[in-house]
Amino acid sequence: MKFVFIVQGEGRGHQTQALALSEMLTSNGHEISLALVGTNNPSRIPSLLAEKASFKIETFQSPSLIYNSKTQALSLNKTIRSAVPNTRKYIKSILQIKRAMEICQPDVIINFYDFLGGLYSAFFTNKAKVVCIGHQYLLLNRHFNHPKGHWLDRQIVNFNTKITALGSDKILALSFSEFENDREIITVPPLVRNELIYYSNQDLGYILVYLTQPEMISEFLIYAGHYTHLIFEVFIDKCLAEIPENVRINPISSSAFIQKMAKCKAIISTAGFESVCEAMYLGKPALMVPIKKHYEQLCNALDAQRAGAGIFSKQIDIGSFLTYLQTSKPMSHKIWIHQAEQMFMRELSDEMCIEL
Repeated sequence: MKFVFIVQGEGRGHQTQALALSEMLTSNGHEISLALVGTNNPSRIPSLLAEKASFKIETFQSPSLIYNSKTQALSLNKTIRSAVPNTRKYIKSILQIKRAMEICQPDVIINFYDFLGGLYSAFFTNKAKVVCIGHQYLLLNRHFNHPKGHWLDRQIVNFNTKITALGSDKILALSFSEFENDREIITVPPLVRNELIYYSNQDLGYILVYLTQPEMISEFLIYAGHYTHLIFEVFIDKCLAEIPENVRINPISSSAFIQKMAKCKAIISTAGFESVCEAMYLGKPALMVPIKKHYEQLCNALDAQRAGAGIFSKQIDIGSFLTYLQTSKPMSHKIWIHQAEQMFMRELSDEMCIEL
C-alpha cells in the first residue's frame, strides 16, 4: 500500500509519531510516498524530520501556536491574530496538498493532527482513505476524565481536534495506557521510535530536564541551586542565565536526548506526549509541569499520572518529586507499547479502512 503523511510540524511530537509509523509501515512492505509538513516557516524542514526521515518531505504554511513573550503561557488571542492575516497562504497550502495527492495517488492518507489537512479532507474527495492519528483524539472520548474548571479550554481544544478529523475514515487515539474505545475513536498504544529498543537502560543518578519555555528554565535553575547533591542534565536551545555547578547544559539533539534518558534516574519535563511516552518506555519516572494555559498539556500530565508515569505539578517542585522517587516504583508499560505495530497494521490494512 502507498501512504502519504500530513504532519503538524510544530514541536517534535507529531514528527516523532510520523517517524515511528514510517518504520512500522516500511518494515511491513508498505511505501511512504511523501510527507507534507505544516509549519509556520515552510522555507525549512523541521530539524527532527531533516535529521531522521528516510522519506521525501514537502513543507507548507500552516497555523501554529503562539506564546506570550513575557509569561511564556499559551496565548489564544495571539494565535488567532497571527493566523487570520495568513488566510490566503493557508488556502494555497490546501491547494498544494491537493496537487500532491493528485500526483502521488496514495491508498491511505495519514493526518498527524494538522488543521489544514482536516480542511483538505473536508473540501476534496479522492480514492484514498483518510486516517487521523494523535493523542488529542483521546480527549474526544466520552470516558476521558477532563480537568475540572476548564470548560472553555476543553471546547476550544476539542473544536480544533474535530477540524483536523474532518473527512476522516478512521480515528486512532494514542493513549499512555489501555483505554476504552468510544464510537469511531479507536484507542491504540503510543508510537515510539525503534531506536529506543537499542539503548541500554541504566541509572547513573542524574535527572534529565527538558523544558521548552525560557521562563521555566529560569524557575528550574533557582530550584536546582538548592539541590547541589544532584546532577541535572538539561536540554535547551540557549540559556543566558547563570548556571549552577550541578547543572549541565546540552544542545537540543534527538539522539543525544534519548541516550541521556536511557541513563538517567528520572526526568523533569513539560507535559509533551512523546517525551512522557519515551520516559514510560524506558521506565523513567517523570515530573510533568504543563506549560501555563496549555490545556492539552494539562490533560497529558493528569492522564499520564493516572497511567503511573509519574506526578503532575503546576511548578517545578523538585522536593516533592524526590519524595515520590523514594516511595514509588516505576511501572512497566512495554507490554502495552509493544502491541503498537500489531494494532496499527490491523487498523491500517485496506480491508479495515472502511467508512464510518
